[in-house]
Amino acid sequence: MHLLKKIWVQIRDIYFYFFRNAIIINGYVDDLTWLGIRHRNWGDDLNYYLIPLISGRPVIFYHHFWLARKLRFKNYLCIGTLLDAVNYSNPQTIVWGSGVSGQERTFVLPKKILSVRGKKTREFLTRYQIDSPNVLGDPALLLPLYYTPPSPPKKYKLGIIPHVVDLDYPAIQEIQEKFPHEVLIINLARYEKWTDIIDQISICECIASSSLHGLIVSDAYGIPNCWIELSGNLSGGYFKFYDYASSVQRLLVKPYSVSTSNDIASCIKLCKEWKTPLIDTQSILQSCPFYKKEKHKRKSQT
Repeated sequence: MHLLKKIWVQIRDIYFYFFRNAIIINGYVDDLTWLGIRHRNWGDDLNYYLIPLISGRPVIFYHHFWLARKLRFKNYLCIGTLLDAVNYSNPQTIVWGSGVSGQERTFVLPKKILSVRGKKTREFLTRYQIDSPNVLGDPALLLPLYYTPPSPPKKYKLGIIPHVVDLDYPAIQEIQEKFPHEVLIINLARYEKWTDIIDQISICECIASSSLHGLIVSDAYGIPNCWIELSGNLSGGYFKFYDYASSVQRLLVKPYSVSTSNDIASCIKLCKEWKTPLIDTQSILQSCPFYKKEKHKRKSQT
């Protein structure tokens, strides 16, 4: 069955590439499925859901598309901390919005950089004498241009978005049991429709997140939020958080450590200190190599 699935993915990707003008994304997404993708991390999965809305074209993924690797097709790094990751950037890669982890490690130089996630990624590249334009911002900041959630009354005082590595952290279960009607735990690995995560964020008065994209999407939709740390098992340290914050002129000092349900009040208090970030969606859009203006107009009007 696994071999059949691999063969099916090659046939599917060949069809989409040659007959549907698909965009090849180099991302951490599991598309080795009969249909769609396997949900495992919503932030990374946005490559599959958001890019088609921006471009009006389907998306296929480089790492499972044998022909793309063999013939060295043009591919894109967009959402995620993948620019300096092993086996992602290659000489045919065009970077739009991706970031680095900040770790000193060898990586393959991309063909072209159109924009990066934040100032720290740009500074990192400068140290390697790699030029990048001064266009900053995670593509997920564009989400409100393409999806508007329903606007019911706020249902929860606080939404907590654990990074996928934090989902089994004991405090999460404790909070869920103690505050079932006040606090919503938003699971980035288990969702049905990709818009469900945005809908859940929108029914919370404020958000506490150990996931970077939990903060980014909350900022994009104007939901007060704060940065928290749960298990401490998130790889790469704090670099990507500071990198993103630099792109929207947001001050992030360090995450608030949540260890028990008693920390909920402090999270809500921290969210009250949140200030609206400065998001330049036009610069992000104009730097996009596959931005379809008509698609944006149609979607933003719905």
